[in-house]
Amino acid sequence: MSRFLLLAYESPVAFTELSPEEAQSLLQRYIAWTERLRAGGHLLDSNKLKDGAGRAVRREGSEVVVRDGPYAETKEVIGGYWLIETRDYDGAVALARDCPHVDYAHLVIRQIDEL
Repeated sequence: MSRFLLLAYESPVAFTELSPEEAQSLLQRYIAWTERLRAGGHLLDSNKLKDGAGRAVRREGSEVVVRDGPYAETKEVIGGYWLIETRDYDGAVALARDCPHVDYAHLVIRQIDEL
C-alpha cells in the first residue's frame, strides 16, 4: 500500500456565498465522506487549515525572510488535506472522485515518497 496526500485547493472566497443551510449541508457531506475513508481503512489523517494568512519562509541571499501569507488576493490556497493509504494513483483517484470538495474547487493528489 502507498500513502497519498489529497490537498484541498480553493479560492479564499470559494464558500463565502453559501447560505448557512448550504454550508451546514456541505460540512455534513465532508464529514460523511471522511468517515467513509476511515471505515474503508484508507484514512490516516486529515485536517482543515485555519482560514487567513499563514507564514512564508524563504532565503533571500544570506537572510531567511518570514512574511505573512498567503493573502486574500491569492487565487488559490490549500484549505486542508487528507492523508490516505491505497494501492496506487488509480486507487487514490477512485477515492477522491466523490469528495464534496471537487464540487466547489479541486483536489491535488500527491504520492508520499517513502524515505
